[in-house]
Formats: sequence, structure tokens, C-alpha cells
Amino acid sequence: MLPDLFQPRGGMDERHLSDLVKLLRSRKDLDAVTVMVAGDAYVLIDGHHRHEAYQRVGNDSIPTVYFEGNPEEAVLEAGKATAKAKLPMSSSERQDFAWRLVMLDRYSKARVADASGTSTSQVATMRKAKKALGVDAGNYETWFKARKAAEGKDMDGVDEFDPEEWKQQVADRFADTLARTFSGRLSDDPEIAAMALAAYFGRRLPEVVGELQGFLPEVDDEEF
Repeated sequence: MLPDLFQPRGGMDERHLSDLVKLLRSRKDLDAVTVMVAGDAYVLIDGHHRHEAYQRVGNDSIPTVYFEGNPEEAVLEAGKATAKAKLPMSSSERQDFAWRLVMLDRYSKARVADASGTSTSQVATMRKAKKALGVDAGNYETWFKARKAAEGKDMDGVDEFDPEEWKQQVADRFADTLARTFSGRLSDDPEIAAMALAAYFGRRLPEVVGELQGFLPEVDDEEF
């Protein structure tokens, strides 16, 4: 078990665990966990909640699939698998996972962004913070504290209210509303979507377009 590398969410959700235990006790199987063989060891890559649920009901017969890639690919796979799970990561959890990947200093911006669900521009900001913090960068487990430290702000004893996290939560709610209202109709026709946004934002459309630039993928950034 290497949760620092392979548990992007950063901890157990007891409510989710309780639901999984109930499923097992009703004799329902859970999805297989993903394991990587490393020498004589077996490393759990994906399925920490499922693994713990089996442990709690005293069942050691856990459905398992094996990951065939290398350890570096396994770290990215853990993030992608969590992003697709029914218990998705919050914005701060995605950012913290991206920060951990940046600290490993092994992946391109594009690969970190893809695995963590963040943008390449945010990964670039994390890289700048890592460089600014130097050898002290490893002392910061969360991106919130690392970012504030890079800005020269002492966050010891301060609650981690992150305005960026708040904005992401509001944006996620708006995105959910759009998805429920329009299903795939907006994304299926970008031209009509753009026309609707232009009508909605009016004179403020240039501001929105400017903000959207930070979310565009960097197509020429496959390497470092």
C-alpha cells in the first residue's frame, strides 16, 4: 500500500466505505482492484476503498486485475481511474495530486494535467512555485500552502480557505446545471454554443474569451 503515490484523493471517505461494505454484505461483488507487480511485491494502484471494504467484512478474496505498465505510468493511471470513479475528486484534491506529480519531476505538463484533471497552465504555475521554493518545496503537502509559500505568505495556523477552490465549486455547479439542461446539445455544436454565449454575455464576451485562454490545451507541450 503506497497511498501517497496511488491514492490521489488523499484519504478514506467513510460514507463511501459504508456503502461498499453494505454491498458486500448483501453478497454483491465490487469492481476489481488494480494491482501492479513490483519485484516480489504487489502494489495497489486503484481501489483503496474497495480493498478496505473487503478487509472490513473479513473477505480476503478480492477480485484483482493487473497493471502491465511501468511505475511512472501507474501513478498517472491512479489519477485517471480516480477521476472516472463514482466518488470524484474535489478541485483541491485534483490540485494536490497535480502538485505531487509536479514534485516527482518526471512528467510533462500535458500528462500531469490529463492525469489530475487540472489545466496545463495551472501545472505550469505549480512548476514555477516549485522552482521558487527550491529545496523547501517538499515541505508542502498541499498546493494551497505551497502556492502561498511561493508568494511569500506564511500560512501556519491559518485555515485553508482557498478562493480558487470556492470558484471551482461554483463553476462545477454551473457546469452541472448546463449538463442537465442541455445534455450534449451545446458540446455537439460549438458554433451554436458560441452564438448563445455571445448573446448572453454581450459586451463582456471579450473578458470571457480572455479567461478561456487559460483553459486551452497546449498542443505543442507533449515533452517537458
